[in-house]
Amino acid sequence: MEQIWRNVCAHYDVPEDVSSTWFTRIEQHLSDDSPTRAYHNWQEMMQRKHSHLSDCAPSIALAAFFQYYHFDGNRSCVEQNCEVFDEFCRDANIEDEEAKSLVCNLLGRKSPDNEVTWSHDDEANLLQDVDLVVLAAPPEEYKHYTQLLRHEYANLDDGVYKSMRIRVLETLLLIPCIYATAEYHDKYEQLARTNISNEIKELKELKE
Repeated sequence: MEQIWRNVCAHYDVPEDVSSTWFTRIEQHLSDDSPTRAYHNWQEMMQRKHSHLSDCAPSIALAAFFQYYHFDGNRSCVEQNCEVFDEFCRDANIEDEEAKSLVCNLLGRKSPDNEVTWSHDDEANLLQDVDLVVLAAPPEEYKHYTQLLRHEYANLDDGVYKSMRIRVLETLLLIPCIYATAEYHDKYEQLARTNISNEIKELKELKE
């Protein structure tokens, strides 16, 4: 992950000391030993994305490093993450407003102006597909992922969590294409649908 980060920073002409400082900061923050980050952390989530980010456009890779800097399964952290990204841009002397706006849009910050002029669906779709690639993991890895995810919602009792999770998964199955890009759809769609269907079946059996 460090080489990916360094390549991204080189693309944006980020000073070496700023690049090193921020890599350490992001890695340490995402490595926080908290049950609310059981999956959305450096070791589990970011390492899984490694091979997928290595050939991505710099804007996508940069967004991935800040996408879950702050994470709370019960609410959106988009604005907080954009604020951290803005802080990085100030430290890095990134003054390209279009480039900064693109990353913040990829992070989820929307405004009436950029919704009208938005023309980066390909980047947004790929970032989303990389985020969802865990759904197509081998069965044992997928099971591990679901167990970690449950820890992130420790505030919910089992019945509430299972009902919520079933609704989310059934909604995913209703989407014609879980993966928006052709490459990820062809490679991962059926694997993800099989995992999701199996999880729904298991959750419903446990509810009975």
